[in-house]
Amino acid sequence: MKAVLTNLSGVKEVDGGIVHHVKAGSRWPMTVGYTKAVDYYPFPFYLAYSAALLKRDIKEIEVTGVDGVVNDYTSGELFSELVKIGIGKEDILIVEVTLITLKDDLAFLEKVKEEFKCVIILCGVYASIFRDAVLKDNSFIDYAIYGEYELSLKLLVQRLVEGRADSLNNIEGLITRGDDGGVKSHSQMAKITDLAELPFPDRNIFPPALYADFSFHSPCVAITATRGCPAGCIYCVERHAIYNSPRYRMRPYKDVVDEMEHCIEKYGAKQFYFDDMSFVVNKKYVKNICNEILKRKMNIPWTCMGDAMFVDYDTLEVMAKAGCIGMKFGVESADEKILERIGKPLNLDKARQVVKWCQRLGIFTHATFCLGLPGETETTIRKTVRFIKTLKADTAQVSKAVPYPGTPMYEWAKKEGYIVTDDLESYDGSLKSVLSYPQLTGDKIDQWYGLISKKLARNKIYAYLKRPMSAFQILYGLYKEKGLTKTVQALSALFFRAV
Repeated sequence: MKAVLTNLSGVKEVDGGIVHHVKAGSRWPMTVGYTKAVDYYPFPFYLAYSAALLKRDIKEIEVTGVDGVVNDYTSGELFSELVKIGIGKEDILIVEVTLITLKDDLAFLEKVKEEFKCVIILCGVYASIFRDAVLKDNSFIDYAIYGEYELSLKLLVQRLVEGRADSLNNIEGLITRGDDGGVKSHSQMAKITDLAELPFPDRNIFPPALYADFSFHSPCVAITATRGCPAGCIYCVERHAIYNSPRYRMRPYKDVVDEMEHCIEKYGAKQFYFDDMSFVVNKKYVKNICNEILKRKMNIPWTCMGDAMFVDYDTLEVMAKAGCIGMKFGVESADEKILERIGKPLNLDKARQVVKWCQRLGIFTHATFCLGLPGETETTIRKTVRFIKTLKADTAQVSKAVPYPGTPMYEWAKKEGYIVTDDLESYDGSLKSVLSYPQLTGDKIDQWYGLISKKLARNKIYAYLKRPMSAFQILYGLYKEKGLTKTVQALSALFFRAV
């Protein structure tokens, strides 16, 4: 019996061209390019943690998998990989699907069910948002789990292996079919109280060198130390659909540093990227990790997803001493009223100060912004553009606000009539805006996004050209893993966003 954990295909052929998406692992699944290979691949943590749990705790099953995004597979190529794996009637396919490729993902799973007759378990954002409808609308899906699914998935697989499919009532977040064919949600949302229960994520099925994000050295290994965020930003899918809580949980700090050492020894890590929702919320915890890194004399550079709301100079100073060379953080808007409306308690002067502190300490800064949030006008967009210039972060990016189902922003926008389409595959922050306001149309949001995003993409290219050794290491690492053709394709995806 096999459990096959799969990130579904990232590449779609459309009208003679190619569209490339990121899916599991990305907080904002989206179109990232129009080439076979691209320059951004987030690590699928939930799938990787689940694989590690199943390997550790269920010895009677073979655990394997495939990532259709990072391997740049079309659905046909991914299907061929499942054939090679030898998936069959006795086996279990575990997947996440995303809204922006929903029809294709579900059609693929229906084909898999028809061909292989395997058990299909669906997890992740789609299951967490639509819950009972996942099974009601899709007869080929056997089970779904909503929320933070790893531990619940392990219990489900364990009981299926033991032949106890009739004893599933106490599994958190599980959705099943009853004997009468009706759909039943068995318990409250799946959640993990103690992150120490999780092993290190499986990086054999999901090789870390393939996943590029905020890297200056290669291979850069993605890692997480915490889960959750105390802020309540109304657009955040992970905060509202997966966790539905402001609770911030931290792994034992020594375990985090143990994982870093493990990745250096086993995978040759030359850098780490802490892909937490916000790594810097708890200052004492961050300092504990940093002091442990220093104590072990690891001398390894790392970057993180941080936040200007929580961090202070003392913490940044310790981070820099421990090897921190870069921090991302969200600003979203330079209009205080918009920040208040979206539930982001950010002081803009503090954001400026954080950039200055980072510059003083040699920490590269990357700031993120979002157009089309509640209260947005052309005036507020111009205000944000001016702020980006004066902020002087090393690089920045801009996205379009997407009111994902399951978030307070969706409920608000739907009630007010600001959503222009019910087609969930349009909820892609890289495509046309699905929001249109009386004071700011969707077309205007798209126009501003086009102008700002291209300029910021050019600035990003310039920033890396100023660091030729880092640029060379990243490109050489990509070349080693994917070859010359895909390295060129990834570069073209980056340059396409700048022109």
